Amino acid sequence: MTELAVGEQVRLERVEFGGQSSGTAPLTWGQRAIWSAIGRTRPGDWYFNFCRTLMLPRRYDLPQVLAAIRFVLERHESLRTRLVGTDGDPLQSAAAAGVLEVEVLEVAAGDREAGTRVAERYAARGFDYEQEWPVRIAVLTKGGVPAELVMGFCHLAADYEGTGYLLRDLRAALVGRTAGLPPAPRPSELARYQESAEGRRFAEAAAAHWERSYRRIPVSMFTEGHHAPAEPRYQRLELISPALAAAVPAVAARLAVSSSTVLLAAAGAVLRDRTGHDTCALLAIAGNRVAPRTRELVSTMSLEALVVLPLEGVTGFEEAVRVTGRAAMAGYRFGSYDERDRDRVVAAESTRRGEPVHPYCCVNDLRGAGQGAGAEEVPAGVRPADLLERTRLLELSPLERLSCRFCLHFADAPGALSIRLTADTGYLPLSDMAWFLRETERLVVAAYDGDVPLAVPGAPGRANPL
Repeated sequence: MTELAVGEQVRLERVEFGGQSSGTAPLTWGQRAIWSAIGRTRPGDWYFNFCRTLMLPRRYDLPQVLAAIRFVLERHESLRTRLVGTDGDPLQSAAAAGVLEVEVLEVAAGDREAGTRVAERYAARGFDYEQEWPVRIAVLTKGGVPAELVMGFCHLAADYEGTGYLLRDLRAALVGRTAGLPPAPRPSELARYQESAEGRRFAEAAAAHWERSYRRIPVSMFTEGHHAPAEPRYQRLELISPALAAAVPAVAARLAVSSSTVLLAAAGAVLRDRTGHDTCALLAIAGNRVAPRTRELVSTMSLEALVVLPLEGVTGFEEAVRVTGRAAMAGYRFGSYDERDRDRVVAAESTRRGEPVHPYCCVNDLRGAGQGAGAEEVPAGVRPADLLERTRLLELSPLERLSCRFCLHFADAPGALSIRLTADTGYLPLSDMAWFLRETERLVVAAYDGDVPLAVPGAPGRANPL
């Protein structure tokens, strides 16, 4: 029995697995990128962990659930892959067989927060990349019957979209519908393709896009630190807004764009207002599951796509949405690339300008398929603006270190849309972080009723640039 910090106890069940593949391979482009980010963020690399949960109907017993876990461990190579050579240029190493210890925790029948507590515990502890399997799993039981499955992931093994396919396969295993499934795509195969001649040709085209784009962007979206940083330096806020959940899909439908485009346009417009940059450079996380070899891959495929918003002269939100849609399309087209090529391009442009060039400004849409699966059902006659009083603004655990200055995350919340902002308070103090979140919400909610004018350079009321 293992004692938990919350005073509960958990027993461990050994799940033995035998894989379909084994051996070493280079890192994929996505793995290489997240490994670089981990190196820049340590010891706060737990920041990249994430969790998924699966509610279990009461018809399954524990052996059935453990058998389903064994199935996905054997099916998906990334779950039994660790790194070797982490003191240099690491390789990924898949194990043919092994044992995963699954936690089994008995919780009270009325306890609805137990899964959240387990997820927080999993997410808050970094992984040992060479020794530990890149997934942590707990089965929560009520009256001895499995009720919830909690999975904590190392970002080297999976991204949020990829774990959706993993959950699908878990459900299939629980109902006994795995016969005839095609073999799952393997990260090691993708890594070898990316090192091939065809893969290198695509990488070179992506590098050319980065070179063209980097010549257009500011040195950074946040160029000077005017503020005494807080302690810890990187503060985190979360805005939980039922009003946004109602407004975003409605605005997207009216303008015939994705909800991600609406949110990205709002972020860009508020950033322009606050920083004074008419060309906004955003590193937007791209899912990169387009080719058949990657479509259902459980691995980390997401990379930072460079989205350059040319907002000079844009005076209304609807125009900003159209500009953003075109810019995002161009950026996502080359959102899969070899980070070594990008680093070479960035270094060359920095040398050309005589100072480091980097946006230090990233955006990640973590909602279901990027389309707002948690959209609020608004009663007839109620406008999103009527829901603004229900907005909550929360302070989250800060970080000592992060490799960015401004990180924005959109996520689903029960009956609401969540915007989480992590920022370097030397560039954006806590009060300005709160202003950014509130202003983004205000802009999109106002757009529910039609176009909204944007602040432009020289206009009265324009915020002072940072």
